[in-house]
Amino acid sequence: MADENEVRLRKGTTLNERLVLAGIAVVLCLIALPGLAHLANDQWLGIAALFALLFGCLLLIAALFDRNVVWIITPGEIAIGEQRPFGKLQRKLVGDHEISGMRLRKSIGKSVEFTLVVETLSGDTLTSPPLPDVTQVQRTTLQVARLLHLPAPEIAENPLDSANARIRLGKPLGPNRVMAYRALVALLACSLSLPFAYAIWSGKLSALGIAVWSLGAIVAFVLIRYLRRTTAFWIVHNGAFRFERLSLIGRTQTDMVSGDEVDGIDVESGGRRGGHYILAIRLRTGKKIRSPVLVGKEQTRAVKAEIIRRLGLDPSDNG
Repeated sequence: MADENEVRLRKGTTLNERLVLAGIAVVLCLIALPGLAHLANDQWLGIAALFALLFGCLLLIAALFDRNVVWIITPGEIAIGEQRPFGKLQRKLVGDHEISGMRLRKSIGKSVEFTLVVETLSGDTLTSPPLPDVTQVQRTTLQVARLLHLPAPEIAENPLDSANARIRLGKPLGPNRVMAYRALVALLACSLSLPFAYAIWSGKLSALGIAVWSLGAIVAFVLIRYLRRTTAFWIVHNGAFRFERLSLIGRTQTDMVSGDEVDGIDVESGGRRGGHYILAIRLRTGKKIRSPVLVGKEQTRAVKAEIIRRLGLDPSDNG
């Protein structure tokens, strides 16, 4: 159970993560060094090796000199610790009598992050590490304000916060997205049908043409099926959730699923790039419903835990 008289906020990388990053950097530099000999001849291999060497050096610097920061907030004070791998631990205590105000800041980059900005009477501005659980932002902020005897700051808009009556994932399907989907389907249909129809009309249809057309039809089917199986917008409330997705003809479909119909929830790769994930809800009928893309594995797991709680599922069956 969480300690109501202490909040810990951390930012930084573990020793194992630093070692892995440093190892990748060293290997990259060792691979790039022999290629530098081609620079004298202005060959592209030498230029590529130079860029690889610079990138490896940047990774090595990040692994060696990135700092770890921790805030420990207890009744009446903030203990701030900051340390680099080869440096001494720097400590600082900020009492609640030194604080003139506190606000919550929402940052949108690779993922949505919430941090606390503390202003002191001396004019300093201190920014905390990110709040650890995106679904508990309001609760954590109010807890910090209580511990430091400060008025509760204005809460930033957070559709994933557990304090909301409903949590929202993704964005509702607007007319622009529907039109773009219809245009994609029409483009695929024309791209596949016109060459095939022309080949039949001109009598030049060959086995190769049939094979190419069949391959294109398979790719189009897989793409449309993926778009069909991936939902665009979720609203989750107690006991059930509602989701929106596009039909094959470009219409918006809205369905409701209750917690009794759900067999389990899995975290899967978002299929775009590293750090993107989706939640896949397995229904008792054998079907899967995939969520909009979430960024960050920890954030995705936190949202999964909140959905499990709201749907009344057993957490032990969805580990």
